[in-house]
Amino acid sequence: MFGDLAVVGRKQNVLPFLATGANVYSVEKGEVGKKVLELINNGVRVILFAEEFTEELTEILKKYQTETFPCLMPFSTGDTPERFAIKRLKGIIKKAVGADIFLEEL
Repeated sequence: MFGDLAVVGRKQNVLPFLATGANVYSVEKGEVGKKVLELINNGVRVILFAEEFTEELTEILKKYQTETFPCLMPFSTGDTPERFAIKRLKGIIKKAVGADIFLEEL
């Protein structure tokens, strides 16, 4: 087992996560699906990934969307205008809390 938390993305996006003690993995497009499956198979419970890889991970996200683990969560890099990561986080929090707790529209 590699640990409970892994971060996957481009080098410039994942390096700051080293300060958290997370295992970080630098990948490029076309590599992320293989790396995420490897992490899942090795028992990693929480995997953060750069939101730019969401489309590449669609099938994996669908497969595990109803499972408690692994928790697959995109993080915003500011590089994509869709703001998928923030919208998804808002939805997860709303589901967990039972109400929209954000004061302003994201």
